Amino acid sequence: MRSLEDGVGVARASFDTHILVVEDEQQLATLLDEQLRLSGYVVSLAADLATARELLSERDFDLVVLDRNLPDGDGLELAEELALDGRSPDVTAVLMLTARADVDSRVAGLYAGASDYLTKPFSVQELLARIYVRLRERGGSSGELLRYGGMELDPANSSCRVGEQVAFLPDREFRVLHTLVKYHGRVITQGDLERSLYSDELPDSNTVEVFVYNLRRKLRDLGLDNVIRTVRNRGYIIV
Repeated sequence: MRSLEDGVGVARASFDTHILVVEDEQQLATLLDEQLRLSGYVVSLAADLATARELLSERDFDLVVLDRNLPDGDGLELAEELALDGRSPDVTAVLMLTARADVDSRVAGLYAGASDYLTKPFSVQELLARIYVRLRERGGSSGELLRYGGMELDPANSSCRVGEQVAFLPDREFRVLHTLVKYHGRVITQGDLERSLYSDELPDSNTVEVFVYNLRRKLRDLGLDNVIRTVRNRGYIIV
């Protein structure tokens, strides 16, 4: 089922998906509560780390939307606790939502165990889309590490690791690489990749070509050259 807001389709959740919002700004917390409930999620609110920990001890949540600047500490502390609590692969996904927009803060959030990192001010539509993607990854086998040819792909934070080097990829770039690696040795057409990325709302431009170009450059920076090959008039392959 889809709802339409401002002309953008948003996939709705089932009413058994529980999200914890840890945010001390009351006006923003109320907005998030309203928008998430309208999208079909069950929502609990916490204004500080202590309340969040109490709620997490009482029930399991599918995802935590987590601020960093909280009255009783840094949200990174909670992200690290959730990443280390031993419930993998059912560990709670964490989406950091914070005003800290510098690269070091984003990287720290991802290393702490956050699945995603969105900075304020933000688009509600983008937030809902990111939540949907993270929950979809958590719900299936795509949440497992995928290893091939010296690469380790981690859907939990959309990262590609080669040895000690790590590249954090935008969601759709990661999904293109994950698909090609998962089906290595098979030619994947551009149309197949588009459908996996956009469902029925296919793009007007050659976005897949742009994603592949960016992936080749980033893999080269990680020491892997000529990994993604073009099969003329057919698509792309990893061998």
